[in-house]
Amino acid sequence: MGAKQLAKRFTTKDGVPVWVRMLRQKDAPHLVDLYEHMGPVSRYRRFHQPTDSVPASQVWEEATRIAAAVPDEQLGLIAFSTLPGEGEVAVGAARIVWLSDSVAEVAMSVRDDRQGQGIGKRLLTMVLELAQITGAESIIGLIQNDNDPIWHLFDQLPYPIQRKIEGTESEIVIDLTRLKEDVGVETAV
Repeated sequence: MGAKQLAKRFTTKDGVPVWVRMLRQKDAPHLVDLYEHMGPVSRYRRFHQPTDSVPASQVWEEATRIAAAVPDEQLGLIAFSTLPGEGEVAVGAARIVWLSDSVAEVAMSVRDDRQGQGIGKRLLTMVLELAQITGAESIIGLIQNDNDPIWHLFDQLPYPIQRKIEGTESEIVIDLTRLKEDVGVETAV
């Protein structure tokens, strides 16, 4: 993917247009709205802990911190749609957080009422390609073992993935330097 493709438009499975752009400092309100449109299960899968009693001030503080992070620390994408009765709203976000010059951690969220429409797959693909363009050789993540939708997405990626199961979660390493077809192996998820 070239840099000009990072501002991407696509249509979801149910025909709703989506546009994606780089995450900006002014996007904290969009991140808070996205969080508020995620239910307890989605929040637990994203944050690896219950978030039912997190104060609104803490949600705003974290959203502001994420939106204001400099490119040396992270890169993020945010997806928008125009939804009936809501207007233009954030429907998903994905970002990588740099751990070293060649390794980053991935995180992604899609609001509950837009899950299953292909937004997560597009965002994950785009953020991994962005990571590759900016020098990442591998991406790591921590995923709950019972998060079938994300495992399905990982299975569709063109990159080989190593999975280390640890209790109810798995550590994954996505190798961005090779393609599954080049190494002749299936994803190890």
